[in-house]
Amino acid sequence: MKKLGAPAASLYALCWAGLILIIPANKFEWMLDEPSASAEGLTFCGLPIDDGIDLRSGYLFLLIPFLATGITKSIRQKRIHYTLWIFFMLLAIWGWRFFIHYPIC
Repeated sequence: MKKLGAPAASLYALCWAGLILIIPANKFEWMLDEPSASAEGLTFCGLPIDDGIDLRSGYLFLLIPFLATGITKSIRQKRIHYTLWIFFMLLAIWGWRFFIHYPIC
């Protein structure tokens, strides 16, 4: 069972990294891909306001299993566990996606 821990955690992290990067932050982002919209000069800041669910907190909440597992195993082993490193990597991707790459209008 111990041998499945690292591959399972890595696969879980890969799936979440893909979801963080693929799922749009605004439900109207599909409009940016329309040829007529790009011809009219539509930008991300010109999209209708999305009053739906805030994805920033939702994705951050789903990273908690890595944080909890990483802290627990790091305390037991007295060194930083790989799940904590995976958490930091996913947190960096999350921060890049929702704060650096996300335009401020």
